[in-house]
Amino acid sequence: MNTVVLGLQWGDEGKGKTIDYLAHDFDVVVRYQGGHNAGHTIYFEGKKVVLHLLPSGIFSPNTISVIGNGVVVNPVQLVEEIEGIKAQGFSLEKLEISDYCPLILPVHQQLDIIFEDSRYVKIGTTRRGIGPAYEDLTGRRAVFVNDLFDKDRFYKKAKPLNDYYNQRIKTSGGEEVSIDSYIDQYMEVGKALKKYARNTVYTLNKYAREGKKMLFEGAQGVLLDINFGTYPFVTSSNPTVGGICTGTGLSHKAIGKVIGISKAYTTRVGGGPFPSELLDKTGDYLREKGNEYGATTGRPRRVGWLDLVALKYALMINGVDSIFLTKLDVLDSFDEINAVVAYKTNDGNTGEIFDPSIEYLGEVTPVLKSFQGWKQETSSVRQFGQLPQKAKDYIEFIREFTGVPIEFISVGTERYQTIKI
Repeated sequence: MNTVVLGLQWGDEGKGKTIDYLAHDFDVVVRYQGGHNAGHTIYFEGKKVVLHLLPSGIFSPNTISVIGNGVVVNPVQLVEEIEGIKAQGFSLEKLEISDYCPLILPVHQQLDIIFEDSRYVKIGTTRRGIGPAYEDLTGRRAVFVNDLFDKDRFYKKAKPLNDYYNQRIKTSGGEEVSIDSYIDQYMEVGKALKKYARNTVYTLNKYAREGKKMLFEGAQGVLLDINFGTYPFVTSSNPTVGGICTGTGLSHKAIGKVIGISKAYTTRVGGGPFPSELLDKTGDYLREKGNEYGATTGRPRRVGWLDLVALKYALMINGVDSIFLTKLDVLDSFDEINAVVAYKTNDGNTGEIFDPSIEYLGEVTPVLKSFQGWKQETSSVRQFGQLPQKAKDYIEFIREFTGVPIEFISVGTERYQTIKI
C-alpha cells in the first residue's frame, strides 16, 4: 500500500528518521511540498545527516527518490546537497526532480528579509525565499527548473521579475540584486540538475500503474499548513495530505495509508500561539534533553507538553491511520509528565476544539492531565512489552484520547531504536 508520512505538529517531529526507517519497504519516496527551509535529520551509520530538499529515502539504494512539482527549489542549495551526499559515497542515480518545480531566485531571498523585517508581528520565517517563490507561483510569474536549461529563456522570464522586485527592494532600503550576479551560476547548476530532471507527473503515474509502492514525504507539519494552520504563523504550502495531489500530479486514489508523526511532547519554531509552552526551568531542561535546536537554522525551539487537542485536530483533517510517536526517551528522567486534554476559554467554557486562529489560541488556558514519570531508560528497549508500565500507560492514554492506534515508537536517533507495536 502507498503510504503518506506527515508531521502532526508544528514541524520537527522526526520525519527524517521515520522515512529513513520505512523507506526500504518502498520502491519510490516522493517529497511533495516545501523548500530548503525544512531540515530532515537522519542518523545513518553513526553519522548525522541533515537533508533540506532531497527525499529522506535517499539512503535506501534500491529506492527511487522524487522531488515533486510542489517543492520550491533553490538550485544552488540542491546541487550542494547532491554533491555532499555523493561525497559520502552514495549513488543518486535514482533521483528524479520535477522540471516544473518553481525556482527560488536570489531576489526572493532579499524580499523574504524585507517582508519579515517590515511585519508588525514577526512570523519567524527562515528568510530563505520560500514564501516569495510560492507567491510568484500563485501570481503566475514563476520561473521553473526547466528554464535553467536555456539561458535566453531563463533571462527573458527572470529579468523582468528581477527588475520589478528590485524597485520594491530599493524603496525599502534593501540591497538590490542584479540578474547578472547570478545567471551564470544558475546556468551552471542547471547543467548539473538536467540529468535528474523529469516530467514527474508522468513518471509517478507510470510507477502507480506498475504497482510500485510509494512513500510520500511531507515537510513541516499540519499546524503550519497555509489553509489549516495557525495563520499567519504558517508556511506557504500544504503539508497536509491534500498537498500530495497538487504537489505530484497523482490522484487521490494513489494516497493509501496515512502515518502521522508526533513527538511525545510538543515543539515550535518562530512566532505564533503555543498553548502548552513551558517558559520555566522544566522547559529549559526539556529543550536540552531533546536537543531542540533547528536542523536548518540552529534556532532554539520552543517546547511544551504534548497538546492532545491540537493532535486530535491534525489527525482528523488528514484521516491518519496510525501514529509514529517519537522522542519518548527524552521524557525518561521526568518525575511528572503532563498532556493537554482540553482548552479553557476566558468565558469559563472548557472544550476540545482546536481553532487555529491566533485570537482563540492566544487566550485559551490548557487543561492538563498529569502522569507519573517512569524514571527508567528506554533507549535500549526494542519491544513494547519491555517498556516501563508508566510509559505504556502514557502511550495508551494518547491512543484512547485520539482514537488512533500508535504503530511505531522511537526511543533514540538511530534507525534501529524503533519499536513496532
